[in-house]
Amino acid sequence: MKSIAIWYKPSEIEDAYLENVELHFNLWKLPNGSSDYLRFLDIGIKLDNTKAISELKLYFPFKLESQDFEDIIHRFITKPDLVSAIFNENYKTTSYATSKTYKITDSNDEFVFNVYQTSKEDISFEDKYSGTIVKIKCPESDKKTYFRFRIKGPYLDSLSTIQKPSNSFIQSAFSKTEMVDFRVNEARDLNQSLLEEINKERKLKIKKAHFFFICSYNEDVLGSHQPYSSCRNLENYRWIDYVGVENLRNQIFLAYQWKQDENRNDLNILIKTKFEKSSWKTILLYLAVLLVLTVVFNLISNWIFESIK
Repeated sequence: MKSIAIWYKPSEIEDAYLENVELHFNLWKLPNGSSDYLRFLDIGIKLDNTKAISELKLYFPFKLESQDFEDIIHRFITKPDLVSAIFNENYKTTSYATSKTYKITDSNDEFVFNVYQTSKEDISFEDKYSGTIVKIKCPESDKKTYFRFRIKGPYLDSLSTIQKPSNSFIQSAFSKTEMVDFRVNEARDLNQSLLEEINKERKLKIKKAHFFFICSYNEDVLGSHQPYSSCRNLENYRWIDYVGVENLRNQIFLAYQWKQDENRNDLNILIKTKFEKSSWKTILLYLAVLLVLTVVFNLISNWIFESIK
């Protein structure tokens, strides 16, 4: 199973129903100074209201430890430039001293939506169906409410397959091809018992979905399930605190965006990229091979020269 699942347990309030759900996915792949990469997934969920929800639920097809699931509202909510960058609008934030809710308004001071920062008491984990279900308690509100979480751990490794080029020994050591396969609510990839549990509660009706793939500018997108809608440079000075890794400050990253603007219950993203990957071990190995070839070439050249002579 590769697909994650997102659904909700309905509240007991009569005539309360959830529609117009908007999902944001940011898949980050950042070089960390070695041959490996820092990978994590940010999930943003905008709900039309939370009156209809008792619990918001997310299933991951691998065991997810509590430290690998983080509410990341605190990483951007007090930084106006980051709030505007994340939502791609000129928004302002108002906080309340006695609430975990932040009000987002536009340039005309008109209400847009609330951002809710969960606490540890709002989140619980249940290992089930060969994976983990994350249960999130929601505040009761008739206003649009936004949540944002970060996922790390082995689940991220399952999203990609890396291959070496087969046409060149030298090229295969320094160049890699990666296929990212990201799925949400893909029924054929979900456990049947899990599907029964989802059907007993409520599926999400996804009105809009935005998927961003953030990587080094040295990585090339070779193809995808559909052409990406936009690509932009991320200002590292602005995003460094949000990412949380100081040594990435001087690197350049690109964000590729794909959109789904139709009412569906699922989402499928397929991306193929090519990137350079080398390490000191690889470089030293090739220097050793080059040295051996040079010595052998000189010996053969000397032998041929002496034979002719």
